[in-house]
Amino acid sequence: MKKQFLCFAGALFLIAFLSSAAAQAPDISEQTRFEARSNQRYLHRLTDRNYKSAWSGSKGQGALDIISPTPIHGLYICWQQQPRAFSIQTISNNQVSATNYIESAEFVHQYYPLQGQTHIRLVPELDNGKNFSIEELFVLGNGDVPSWVQQWQPSHEDADLMLLFAHPDDEVLFFGGLLPYYAKERGLKVLPVLFTDAGAMRRSELLNSLWSLGIEHYPVMGSFPDLYANNLEHAYKRNGKRKSNDFLTEIIRKHRPEVVVTHDIRGEYGHGVHRLCADIAINSIKYAMDESRHPNSYQEYGPFQIKKLYLHLYQRKDRDVSIEMDWDQPLVSFSGKTGLELAVNAYRQFHLSQHRYEQYSVEPRESRHSSYRFGLYYSDVGDDILKNDFMENVVPDYMIKDEIFTEDKR
Repeated sequence: MKKQFLCFAGALFLIAFLSSAAAQAPDISEQTRFEARSNQRYLHRLTDRNYKSAWSGSKGQGALDIISPTPIHGLYICWQQQPRAFSIQTISNNQVSATNYIESAEFVHQYYPLQGQTHIRLVPELDNGKNFSIEELFVLGNGDVPSWVQQWQPSHEDADLMLLFAHPDDEVLFFGGLLPYYAKERGLKVLPVLFTDAGAMRRSELLNSLWSLGIEHYPVMGSFPDLYANNLEHAYKRNGKRKSNDFLTEIIRKHRPEVVVTHDIRGEYGHGVHRLCADIAINSIKYAMDESRHPNSYQEYGPFQIKKLYLHLYQRKDRDVSIEMDWDQPLVSFSGKTGLELAVNAYRQFHLSQHRYEQYSVEPRESRHSSYRFGLYYSDVGDDILKNDFMENVVPDYMIKDEIFTEDKR
């Protein structure tokens, strides 16, 4: 009897597992036909899974028809640029039967749910092809939205921890397992902030990397040019000293991070923009409290004082401020993978455009630019004692209110 029960239970588990697996919406892009009046020879770019290329349309000539023998229940679009306005039309018997007007795409990678149509049409509303350019388009059938489809939430307005980095891929090369550990494993509000605009392809690479690391709230992306700088002065000359500092001052006031982590004050291998990120982070300690600095954001958001600032590899001669993170611990939220493994995988799988630079890789513990070693540059909550946690001595207010963190748990 016991053996029969176990067999029955096993059968139920197998049925439940297969049902769950079958519930995931399939990617039906390969069986889908795409038609357009313009740029027809580039339609293959929609599904070549190459973020270097894109298909572009414009008002009047830029409508894109998507036709599938299988009902379409969702579109996942990786835009090259944020479209200002477009419509999703349902086509029945060669006639428009329904129109869903979308004023703009909130995120560059965006998912649009549908109701099982077999013929839909994307129509740009502005006569500017640059605002209707698609890098990759995924057509999904019926079922649960797959986990790899990025369904972004708005950026955190009250972040616990902010990571400021210069370029896409720096988030893993020099900061290792920071993002998966704090955002997913610890469940904190982590805000990635990218300083430079490295172009559409690298923007998509970054979003793919961040999503794989457990980031679900959209990052903040700067518009500064991706230009190499030999030193801090050179970086400021290229990007504007006031403009660069105002950029971070406004972000600090708007998103109110408790803790900020950023680059080495020497720029790791000497990159001036890395040095600039460290310098504007240091300046933000006082600038975000100064009414004369970026008055518009002061008026809109008010002043804000961060509690701690960590710089990569930072040390002091007069006292020990260094900490060492452990990116080698298995993370339950990632099925036992370590933060370092996740960072390495994100770089290998998503930052493909950078693989031509063989000297770059996620910095291991013992390397000169170890992604494990940081230093406490500033603290409003005392010195670190454990020296292994960016959030030491910091308890977010919402955790206290929700009783996530109590005296008994200290």
